[in-house]
Amino acid sequence: MKQVGMDKRIEKKKWSQTKTLYLIGFIAFVVLSGFGINVINKKTYKVDGSRITVKTVTEGDFQDVILIDGDVQPINLVLVNTMEGGTVDEIFVEDGILVEKGTPLVKLNNSAATLSYMNQETAIIEQINNLRSLKLSLEKDQRDLSESLIDSENSLADVARAYKIDSVLYSKDIVAKNDFTNSKESYKYQQKKRDFTDKNVKNSKRNNLTQIQQINRSISLMQRNLEFIHASIDKMLVRAPVSGMLSSFDPVIGESYSRNQSVAKIDVQSGFKIRGQVDEYYLSMVKPGQLARFSFDGVLIDLKVKKVLSEVVNRRFEIELIFVNDPPKSITNGQSLQVRLELSKAQKSILIPRGSYFQSSGGQYVFVLTAEDEAYKRFIKLGNQNPSYYQVLEGLEKGEKIITSSYDEFKNYESIKINK
Repeated sequence: MKQVGMDKRIEKKKWSQTKTLYLIGFIAFVVLSGFGINVINKKTYKVDGSRITVKTVTEGDFQDVILIDGDVQPINLVLVNTMEGGTVDEIFVEDGILVEKGTPLVKLNNSAATLSYMNQETAIIEQINNLRSLKLSLEKDQRDLSESLIDSENSLADVARAYKIDSVLYSKDIVAKNDFTNSKESYKYQQKKRDFTDKNVKNSKRNNLTQIQQINRSISLMQRNLEFIHASIDKMLVRAPVSGMLSSFDPVIGESYSRNQSVAKIDVQSGFKIRGQVDEYYLSMVKPGQLARFSFDGVLIDLKVKKVLSEVVNRRFEIELIFVNDPPKSITNGQSLQVRLELSKAQKSILIPRGSYFQSSGGQYVFVLTAEDEAYKRFIKLGNQNPSYYQVLEGLEKGEKIITSSYDEFKNYESIKINK
């Protein structure tokens, strides 16, 4: 007979009915909670009308403008630097006065540099004297050779006359042959001597001329070096390089200055410029030729960007602006101004005024009034901005009214009810 085996094991179900009900309940709770939160977020917030500010959306010329701080400076400012280092020995003028070109400002003392210059001067003078002595010696040798040539030519002339006479007498048998021969040989000797001396004089003259030219050039170079040394010693006395108003000049007796250190500034009084500080964010937007304005005594003064200094220091860079027309007569050096710098040309745009709502919404949305006592959240897209307005690219139309005060109280709501 076939043996009956053991009973088959029955596995329990993983999910009981109770657990299933719990899961369904949890999911329903999450869904209802989310729906409830959404309903709460969409409910209307009530606000007192006296606590909000309402402005109208407008259409007009928009210009991308930024405000920068500027300082009035001379358009031509000359730095006065030391040519040699040293300590202040004498002060001749005071800060803030008009000075003429060449006016002594301050005298420095540098004993080591002065001694070095004096030693160089002595050595150069000695070399110049030696070269001059050599030049005189060459010139004397040339004169001696020239005198020898003159003597030789004179001797040749004497023997030539004697030889000529002896030749005539010898042809008439008046002079003995031996005497004629001696006269002839003497003539030839003096002729060769004259030719040799003449050749020496010419060679010596040519060589001496080259040497003397080189000596003259060397003496001239040394004299320039000597003048440079004298000028270097004179540079211990700092003078005004141009005429103008002296500023930033405050030396103290005994104070040390290094070479090429600035001692003062001189305004040549040819006009003014304005140097402004601009945030590095606008570095790529600011170009030479852009216009700017500032208000002075109730009048708008036009400026133009002349130079952009692209070096960024403390997250700012500098620009130089010049006056389009003559600057105001009452403007002064060092005066601080607030300048409106135009980054773009004017263009027709939908505009909304600046306000504290931007800090709450980040410029993503605004609350638009649909009735006198109701406002709804509407998402928008903004473009550029200036000190007065934001440029609206999408989401608003001319004539609509928006809340421009802070949204902090109701930024999580979709609509608000305004209580009168």
